[in-house]
Amino acid sequence: MTSTFKCKVCTTGKLKRFLELGNIPPVNAFLDEREISAEKSYPLNLCYCTSCLLVQLEEIVDPNELFSNYLHLSSSSPGNVNHLSKVADILYSRFKIDRNTKILEIGSNDGTLLSFLKKHTDNVLGVDPAKNLVELSAKINVETLPVFFNTSTVNDIINDKGKFDIVVALNVIPHTPDVVDLLKGVKKILKPMGTLVMEGAYALETILQGEFDTIYHEHVYSFSLHSLISTFQLAGLKIVDVEKIPTQGGSLRIFSKLEEENLSSSPSVLKLLKEEEIAGLNDSKIHDSVDFKVRIFKDNFRNIINEEKNKTGKLIGLGAPARGVVILNYCGIGKNDIDFIVDDTILKQGRFTPGVHIPVKSWEAIRPDNRQNFVLLSWNYKDSILQKLKSVASSGKVIVPFPSLGVESFG
Repeated sequence: MTSTFKCKVCTTGKLKRFLELGNIPPVNAFLDEREISAEKSYPLNLCYCTSCLLVQLEEIVDPNELFSNYLHLSSSSPGNVNHLSKVADILYSRFKIDRNTKILEIGSNDGTLLSFLKKHTDNVLGVDPAKNLVELSAKINVETLPVFFNTSTVNDIINDKGKFDIVVALNVIPHTPDVVDLLKGVKKILKPMGTLVMEGAYALETILQGEFDTIYHEHVYSFSLHSLISTFQLAGLKIVDVEKIPTQGGSLRIFSKLEEENLSSSPSVLKLLKEEEIAGLNDSKIHDSVDFKVRIFKDNFRNIINEEKNKTGKLIGLGAPARGVVILNYCGIGKNDIDFIVDDTILKQGRFTPGVHIPVKSWEAIRPDNRQNFVLLSWNYKDSILQKLKSVASSGKVIVPFPSLGVESFG
């Protein structure tokens, strides 16, 4: 159905709804027992713009509610820490970072990436609205400003710190409702010949393949390269290089410069644009096929959960990421199906998952002698999590939801 809402970016096209996931609470708002009765849920409907085809939420939740106290930690997942370490190495090598290079990270979380970059430069600054994360960053001596990054706050940053050579935004630009304003802020704060480096889930390899678990209220947008180029142009930025990376089930890493520098784009940009055209990304049919894929997954996943639960009793969840909360809520998997979930994030332990209220515990809760099967909710870190599981449990089966739904045995 075509919505009455207009595209949040190009503002010319109307939104066409192509997927409804129902009412779901903010997926990073893990609860203590006293908060469950007052929990709020919001519609989670996904649309595409009839003009620019940008995939986006139909309605958004106030960012202050989503990000002021954030329980996702960059440092909580060994797989994510390894990724951030590699990003730091890539930046160091590509830009020949020295002690004078100035680096700003938008949505710097607990400062993990900047702590790696501090080995190479004395000039790093984080910006993150979550005050609890700013406090964690301070403990590792990463200076972080507790504000949203936009064209208003950027003026204060420039007045205090000057402009920057590199701005990094990992999985934060898709989270920002007024994304053009954020990018205009980047344009203001970049030095001449400076670079914006961003990462974000790639619509063509995630949502448009039926991997709906990257859809939640924080993820306002899911970009293709086509839609990123047009969005960046509205802010006076030009994408000059792109690469596909495996994080989040499939992401893009973008390198962008000031448009007035009139630099040519690398062959990788033209190559990926052609791939998107061949894949039918500019045809609404690819969006309209998603609902069927998601409903089929829901039925099959529910059937596998029931089948494995009937063999050994309630399952144990592995990881409590936002994507896992989406899967549980949409598929109606709750306390009657999963006994508890283990997660490395200390801030989540002792709390309950949003919506379905499954308790979250530390890995010590898994007993090696229990005859128990598992469901892998942090499937994007499959290798590292299964390795850890095998060190604490002698045998069992693991339900893996994506990228291909199935059951794997170990031991």
